[in-house]
Amino acid sequence: MYIVVVEDERGALVGETALLEGSLTIGRTPDNDLVLDGATISRNHARLALDGLSATIADLGSANGVLVDDRSITAPTPISESSRIRIGAYRLFLERATGRMRPAQDGLNTAIVNAEQAHAKLVIIAGAQAGRELMLFERIVCVGRTDENDITLADTSVSRHHARLKLQDDGSYTLTDLNSSNGTRLNGKRISSVRAALGGRIHFGNVECLLVDPRGKAKAGGGPPKYMVYAIAVALAAGAGVLASLLFGR
Repeated sequence: MYIVVVEDERGALVGETALLEGSLTIGRTPDNDLVLDGATISRNHARLALDGLSATIADLGSANGVLVDDRSITAPTPISESSRIRIGAYRLFLERATGRMRPAQDGLNTAIVNAEQAHAKLVIIAGAQAGRELMLFERIVCVGRTDENDITLADTSVSRHHARLKLQDDGSYTLTDLNSSNGTRLNGKRISSVRAALGGRIHFGNVECLLVDPRGKAKAGGGPPKYMVYAIAVALAAGAGVLASLLFGR
């Protein structure tokens, strides 16, 4: 999966669109997947295609053409994250959104990182990625859409550098929004910087996560829920009653 980032001539962000397996059309009319305004854009200008991790762009007979690395293309042309794409007055580039967690390593590329070394994890609880577990290893963890973050979330509602979680000495966290486009929310409330505890529901854009300890508990050292304690006590009491009746009921 890639994110297609569109900027105007001044470098201002115009929009971001997910490029999934298949193709995405670009043009001036609403029937395109990516609609760009302006006299330099043809009704049906270009097509982006993705096959696995291989992306190409093709000119659909536009009036002003498609430039890749400052060259006008005449046939479907391979593109990558380093390609400079120009369509009319717009610049496009690709960002790979792997949606993976990049484990932190202390100097050795061969270091083995396992879940027991994590101090917490984020569990995605809604959407297409529901069930994914993202382990937190470092005291400061950056969350965003691109691979330079500690945790990457492949979703167009997530900014390139979206938020930061910092572990405090008391076991709580400081959750800070990094001026993201769609905001960060804790338990439904949009935040700029706030303390968060295990059990908190965090939204990074539209991606909803639950902050828990590495074993999945919402509260550190919380033990089993009360209803489980009551159920065990009732079961033990019932068992003791049956045993007593067997021993003394004759």
